[in-house]
Amino acid sequence: MTLLDLFDAACADDPRALAVNDVTYAGLAIGSLRVAAQLREHGVSRGDRIAIYCENRLAFIFAYLALLRLGAIAVPANILYRRSDLSHVLDDAGVTIAVASEETAPHIRDLERSPTIIDADLIDTWADDESLEPLDINELPLDDDPAVLVYTSGTTGRSKGAILTHANLAVIASQLVTSWRWTARDTLAIALPLFHVHGLCAGLNGTLTAGARLILHKRFDAVAMLETLRQKNVSMFFGVPTMYVRLLETLGDGAPPALRLCVSGSAALAADVHERFEATFGMAILERYGATEFGFALGNRYAGPRVPGSVGIPMPGVRIRIAQPGSGSAPLEAGAVGELLVQGPNVTPGYWRNPEATANAFVTDDEGTRWYRSGDLATYDAEQQVYRIVGRLKELIISGGFNIYPLEIEIEIDRFPGVRASAVVGIPDEARGEITAAFIEAEAGFDTDALLAALREQLASFKIPKRVTVIEALPRNALGKVEKHKLVRDAASAAATRR
Repeated sequence: MTLLDLFDAACADDPRALAVNDVTYAGLAIGSLRVAAQLREHGVSRGDRIAIYCENRLAFIFAYLALLRLGAIAVPANILYRRSDLSHVLDDAGVTIAVASEETAPHIRDLERSPTIIDADLIDTWADDESLEPLDINELPLDDDPAVLVYTSGTTGRSKGAILTHANLAVIASQLVTSWRWTARDTLAIALPLFHVHGLCAGLNGTLTAGARLILHKRFDAVAMLETLRQKNVSMFFGVPTMYVRLLETLGDGAPPALRLCVSGSAALAADVHERFEATFGMAILERYGATEFGFALGNRYAGPRVPGSVGIPMPGVRIRIAQPGSGSAPLEAGAVGELLVQGPNVTPGYWRNPEATANAFVTDDEGTRWYRSGDLATYDAEQQVYRIVGRLKELIISGGFNIYPLEIEIEIDRFPGVRASAVVGIPDEARGEITAAFIEAEAGFDTDALLAALREQLASFKIPKRVTVIEALPRNALGKVEKHKLVRDAASAAATRR
């Protein structure tokens, strides 16, 4: 089974039903086949890696479905990526063609090695052009063929391309449709970026599997989103904690929209936000736990209870184990804290052309079962029968749903003139989950504004430190290692903070 099988079934059930915004299932199907035919004319063939580097729009979806039809591998690229991040992803994946918009194309042209650019406007034109012949489907992709490469930060600090196969995409979408009682009668509104697994695999793929409708916003604006959520038949909203905080602030004393389901993920949802939302909207947010490498492994029960601070129970077909970090896969007793391991048909087969990273990401138990090591610390609450994420083995920072690895930022900071050493940490933030804070040993008169300007040229905006503190010396242990926990403790009261 592939995602295309599920999409085709939904299309056959009701081709005139709206699929995305005002495009019907029939229109989405035939439009993506026209785009596929044109991409083939441009030399795209099975196994080619093609980047989609554009904002939320129909062109992204037409290109994505077209690449799946061709058996090519879609490489969604974060639109906030700039020179350093972008060149790494495109080079590592071996991207030959990139679908880009007017907003993003200049950043590709700025690279030393730039792939061929196909304008996103042209994708829309192809999709709508009735004079173009659609792709003649002779050979469908196999279940185990790579479908998507999604780049995620890893233990080395450089992003790795997590492979999601056609079967992975189908399983992940089917798990959500089943768990969340998703039907063709639902309309989902999102502003989640499609380059992220949350927006792509949950928002888009889930919609196309259920035969439902997706209302896609280019970016999140709380006022505009509330207007959409009040529309007739809109029944679902997916977001990150930041979005829920902004919706509560914007709603004020106004009447909340009537929704069936609100799902939060990509970062921990603060318990007080969960409680305030339930009191205001009359419904509890369903929090789920996922990762690029396996989609979604855990989620609060649809029928409840939805326990604040927990991530619920395993998704259908998913097995979870809490194991002692670094000591194999032997399960720990309930209540113990250990590394969360995941096993199931939703799990990635590995990282793109990176056997070492793949080997490090998995552990095999005595029965020969292969488990994915999430790197997250978790515990099982036997009394409430839910899992809780309590920390991370890695230093990964999750801010507003985006994964940030401190080493990537530290490398760029250390290159700046006048910097002696740096350390980047995550500190708690109600709206974003965490924000980045940088501590720098630097020469007298160091210009933090100039540093931030330089970082914006190299890194995505969500990676730019929200607080920069120049200190005399970083705290270090006897071996010279920076004691980051001390920086986290003192970050809230740092005197010399710049935003």
